[in-house]
Amino acid sequence: MSSRSDNLILAVDEDLGNLVIGDYSAHNMPPDATYRQFSATYLRSNLLKKFVQGKFSDADDNAMRKFETSNLRCRDWVLPALDERDSILLNLMKVELDGFFHPEGDLLFSSYDEILAEGRTGPGSAIQANGQSFYAKMFASNLTCTSPSLYFEYINYIAKVQDTWAQADKNRRSSLGSFRVVNGSKISFAPKTTDVSRLICVEPSLNQFYQLGLGRLMEARLRSSFKVDLSTQPDINRRLARSGSIDGGFSTIDLSSASDSISLGMCKELLPGWVYDTLLEIRSPTYTFKGQSRELFMMSTMGNGFTFPLQTIIFSSLIRAVYRFLDIPLGDRVTRTWACFGDDIIVKRETFDTVIRLLGLLGFDVNQTKTFSKGRFRESCGSDWLFGQPVRPVFVKKLDSLQDIFVAINLLNMWSAYTGLPLVRAVQYLLSLVRRGVMNHAIPFDENIDAGVRVPYRFFDINPKRDLNGSVVYHVTVPVPRKIFIREESIKTPRGMKKLHFNPQGLFMSLLHGELVSGTISVRHDSVRYRSKSRVTPRWDYYSCQELLNGMIPEWQRWETAVLVNTSNPSESWEG
Repeated sequence: MSSRSDNLILAVDEDLGNLVIGDYSAHNMPPDATYRQFSATYLRSNLLKKFVQGKFSDADDNAMRKFETSNLRCRDWVLPALDERDSILLNLMKVELDGFFHPEGDLLFSSYDEILAEGRTGPGSAIQANGQSFYAKMFASNLTCTSPSLYFEYINYIAKVQDTWAQADKNRRSSLGSFRVVNGSKISFAPKTTDVSRLICVEPSLNQFYQLGLGRLMEARLRSSFKVDLSTQPDINRRLARSGSIDGGFSTIDLSSASDSISLGMCKELLPGWVYDTLLEIRSPTYTFKGQSRELFMMSTMGNGFTFPLQTIIFSSLIRAVYRFLDIPLGDRVTRTWACFGDDIIVKRETFDTVIRLLGLLGFDVNQTKTFSKGRFRESCGSDWLFGQPVRPVFVKKLDSLQDIFVAINLLNMWSAYTGLPLVRAVQYLLSLVRRGVMNHAIPFDENIDAGVRVPYRFFDINPKRDLNGSVVYHVTVPVPRKIFIREESIKTPRGMKKLHFNPQGLFMSLLHGELVSGTISVRHDSVRYRSKSRVTPRWDYYSCQELLNGMIPEWQRWETAVLVNTSNPSESWEG
C-alpha cells in the first residue's frame, strides 16, 4: 500500500468508529447487523480491495494459475450420468439453443460473408498489430489468423462489397505481405486487485474481426429471441436485484471464471453441430505464455469477441429451460422474471436450486461468496442492495494523480448520500491533497467523475463567475486524447507508438468507419494526460431522473447534504 492509502483508511476508521463490526464480506455478515453497521463494515472491508500501487509480483502468477486450472477442468469435463429429471432439463436447454440458432427454422447465418458484414476490430490489442485502431489493425499491419481459409474468405468478401477496401488491402499486401498464420492467442495481464491480475488473451487480428462480427449477430438474436438487449440489460439486472433484496423473491448468482469454464465438450454436447464447427474455426485453438504454446480446452476466453454474447446465450437458455420445466412464466420486457448479463444471473427463488444443479452438471462453479438466495442482500451488475437500499461500497483503485483523488472524493460523497453516514475525515484528507483548493475544482453533478469535485450550487459562499448569458463558468480537467495525424502523404504517430504505413484507400475506409475525423485518429493509451479547460452550464444542479428512478443515486437533498457536510464542515455530524 502507499502512505496515501494508509492515511485514507485511518480517516475512514475514525469516521465510521464502532459501526464497523469486523472484517466481513456481504456473505458472512452477522444476520442481526443493522443497515448502518452493514454499510460501514462493507465499505471498510472493500475500500482498498482493488487498490493497485505499482506491480505486485504474485498477481500475474495467481491469474495464470487460475486460468490453467480452469483450462484443465475444461479438458476433463464429461457429461455425468443423468437421472430422468436432469435428462429432461438438458433436452429442454438444447431445444432453447436450437431455437435460438434457427430463427423460424432457418440458420442464424449461412456464410462467412454474413459474419464479415458485421465484423469490426474492437478497441483492444491484436497479435502483430501496429496499433489498436481499425486503420492500424486492418490496413497498416500484418493480418494474423489461425487458418489461411479465414484470410481467403476475407479477401473474397471485401472484393465483392467494396472496391476501395480491396484496394486498401492490396496496398497493405504490397508493403507488409499478405497474412501470417499464428498458433492462437497470447496471454497478457492488466491490473485487477492486489491479489490477482486480470488475464486477457490477445487474439490474432483477423480472428478478432470474425469473432466480433459473430458476436454482433448473436447480440441481435438475443434481442429478438430472448428479449435481452446487452446495452440495457444491466439496468434490468439491477432492478431485479433490488426487488430480491426487498422480498427475497429473486436470487442472484455469480460464477467463478465463467468465461473460462465454457468447455469444448459442453459446447459439442449442447450446440447445433454447424454452430460448434463455426466457433471452432474462428476461435484460437491455443494460447501462448512465455514462449510456450498450449492447447486451449475452453471454447473461448476474455479477449475473444464472441465470448460475452455466447455466455449470455448459454446461461439464458439454461434459465429458460428450468423455467419451462417448473412451469414458471418467463415474462416479457416489462414483467421480467429472470435476468442474464454474461454470468450475472438472476432467477426466481423457487428455481434457484435447479439452476445451480444444472450449472454444476455443465461444469460451472458457483461463487458461493457472491451468490445470494437467502437473507435480504443481493448484488448484480455493480449494484449492491440491502432491504431495497443501496450499500454498494467504494473501491479506491489509485491515489496517484489529481484525477484519482477527484474520483475517490466523488464516490465517497455519493456513498455518504445513500447510506446516510458521513465520511468527513476521509473526504477532508483527500481534499488536503487537491492543489489550489476545492473551490478551483468545483464542478456540477453531471460532469465526469474525474473532472473535479462535484458540488451543489449551495456550496458556493459567493456567486460564482458567469458568462454574458448568465451561465456559470467553471474549470474541469479533461483527458488529452492521443491522436494519429494524417498528413498529405504520411502519418504522424504519437511518441512511443509504432510508425504506420501510409495507405490512402485504408484511410478512406477509416473515414467511412467513423474513426478518421478532421484528419486525425484518436488512439487509446495506458498513460492518460489531462489538461484544464473552462466550461459553462446554465443548469448547475441538474439531476438525471432516470438514474434516480433506477435507484442508483439518492435523492438530491441527501446528496447535497452529504457533500456540504463532507467537504465544507469537518466538525459537523449528521444523520441520513
